[in-house]
Amino acid sequence: MANSSGLIRGLGLVGLIASTFNCTVGGGIFKLPAAVYAIAGPAAPFVYLTCFIVMFLIVAVFVQVGSRVKTSGGPYAYVQPVLGSYVGFLCGVLLWFLATFAMASVANAYAGFLGMAVPLFSGAMGNAVGVFITLAALSWININGVKAGSKTSIFLSIAKLFPLLLLVFAGIPHIKSEALLPPVSSIHFSDIARGAMVLIFAFTGVESALIPSGEIANPKKNLPRALYAALFLVLFLYLGVQSVTQSVLGEELRGPMSSPLMTAAERIMGTTGGKILGFGALLSTLGYLSAITMSLPRTLLAFAEDGYLPKVFGKIDPKTHTPVFAIIVQSFIGWALAVSSQFEKLAVLANLSAILMYILCVAAAIKLKNSIVPWLSFIAMGFLLTSVTTIEWMSVGGLLALSSIGYYFKHKKN
Repeated sequence: MANSSGLIRGLGLVGLIASTFNCTVGGGIFKLPAAVYAIAGPAAPFVYLTCFIVMFLIVAVFVQVGSRVKTSGGPYAYVQPVLGSYVGFLCGVLLWFLATFAMASVANAYAGFLGMAVPLFSGAMGNAVGVFITLAALSWININGVKAGSKTSIFLSIAKLFPLLLLVFAGIPHIKSEALLPPVSSIHFSDIARGAMVLIFAFTGVESALIPSGEIANPKKNLPRALYAALFLVLFLYLGVQSVTQSVLGEELRGPMSSPLMTAAERIMGTTGGKILGFGALLSTLGYLSAITMSLPRTLLAFAEDGYLPKVFGKIDPKTHTPVFAIIVQSFIGWALAVSSQFEKLAVLANLSAILMYILCVAAAIKLKNSIVPWLSFIAMGFLLTSVTTIEWMSVGGLLALSSIGYYFKHKKN
């Protein structure tokens, strides 16, 4: 993940804004409005603002550290030189956990949208088959070369935004202030914390956009502008989606609802609107899966090159120049998790991994620069961690423990 002498700082302001925005806006927003409302009720918009504050502080940390780091690798590059090899390794592992759980949760959501579009793939068995075929196809595309995978990802990333913007602008006349301003007595901090722990999944992504950190042109100037601009764009889009959906559906969001945005679009624009949002949800989740199928296997490749995984994970096909085995294994792991778990549970595990990774980045920032911002970030993330359950701690903690054992034996041999 280290920078090489051949890298060029060619990633400018507009490109970095677009990259951050696309890495953040995935398929989660098509399902999360109902999940957040079920936890926090009419106070759901406050959950979005809480997530925004947390991510604003985390972005501030990335700005402080990222403008000083000269290599690519994102969070890994920020942490490893400052806090040492082991902590850097854990940061890399958490990044892989985050992306893998996110991949599985989006694949789980995609299965539901695919089942609605193609009845043949509905139900548990149909969902499993549909996701398997999709991930196999995306794996095949990426095995045949990074250019093919990149073109597919770019096309789907652009296509996913139109339905969301259509819902927001068509729904503005339907927004009701009484649906968004609950009595103060009905707002509970525990619900806000748990809702934010679920919702922050839709705000993560900046860590992926920063992986090419050594290739950002004029990072001291462009990094803060791009990250803050993308974050405010995401907040505008998400608050617009939640406000419209919550105003139109209200308490219906507490009930079982596979696609709240599609239901809201049907109420506003009729059957055609619902179909557009349904197709948009399918494209959005597929776009995310396309991007993650291209990028995430490279993490396994890096671990293999560093000696933490068998060499077969680092083997590059001489014709396509892609890590074939790593792509196949990563897709299978994502499929297995997607068909065996629920979206919300996977999202929380992804979020817990993200928060722990962010904490390591904050610790690096504190060591690099004496500032109040990292400490405020600690407080904000500590608030979210109060809602994590024992089982969730044990799941991620167990995976980190196993990874640490692997790290110990690897370095013991050396």
